[in-house]
Amino acid sequence: MRILFVDDEPSIRELFEISFSDDYELVLADNGQSAYEICMDQKIDLIITDISLPKLSGVEFIRKLKDSQKFIPFIIITGNSNIDLAIDTFRMGAVDFFLKPFRIDNLREVIEKAKMVHVDKRAHVPSDDFVHETENSLYLLNPKIREINQYVSYIAGRLDALPNVGNEDLIAIKVSLYELISNAIEHGTAGIDYSQKKEFLEHSGDYFNLVDNKCLETKKKIRVTTFYKNKSIEIEVEDEGLGFDLKNIPDPIKNPSYNLYSGRGIFLTKLNVDDIKYNDIGNIVRITRLLTSQ
Repeated sequence: MRILFVDDEPSIRELFEISFSDDYELVLADNGQSAYEICMDQKIDLIITDISLPKLSGVEFIRKLKDSQKFIPFIIITGNSNIDLAIDTFRMGAVDFFLKPFRIDNLREVIEKAKMVHVDKRAHVPSDDFVHETENSLYLLNPKIREINQYVSYIAGRLDALPNVGNEDLIAIKVSLYELISNAIEHGTAGIDYSQKKEFLEHSGDYFNLVDNKCLETKKKIRVTTFYKNKSIEIEVEDEGLGFDLKNIPDPIKNPSYNLYSGRGIFLTKLNVDDIKYNDIGNIVRITRLLTSQ
């Protein structure tokens, strides 16, 4: 995986290089214009960029890429003072975001998650974990958090074969599917609330094992249904949990201290779709993405 990291502070670029050079192929840039030229000349799989950059800001850099028909997944890094500006960039299809200051290990987790936009869309999904029940695109998933990339890759791959579904649509759909299925597994099936997740992650440990072990105690399934309507795609994700009160989920922009744990997935999904609706108890969510080719 080839990552372009863009930040005008040498110390932050050096820290990123020290932390990730053994795991990924890295390209570094100190301004938005250089970053844009690199993306036009080289193959980049993921962009991680600060908002405040010389020559071209992070917003201008991403917008210029999109105008050039370069749809590269990206993660935004920003400070509290630039939140309003960053939202414009989030709406261009961010895979994720971070507020400064952040921990390197948290960024590592998000980079790993971002790999799912590159997973082979023909990826094999074990039949015992994933059932495509009918040609109406109904999928029944075993709640295994380590299999999310495979689930997302398979479903998105089938949608990619449909008319009018562009690269930008596919990235947005993958991001949204990942977040919604994650929530359905972690919170709906495993029954882990945001405060428990925060406490567990802050005290280290294998969070994936915690989730999967809790899911093993139940026979509950995740139900994903996709609807293609020529000009739009609708996706419904349903879990068999008790649901939640959407009003109690903090907005990670208004509450930066929660941005790693609470409301993050819902926020990212909202930025990548045109409509999102929950049922009364919160265990069914339906999203609509208007296709960009229309």
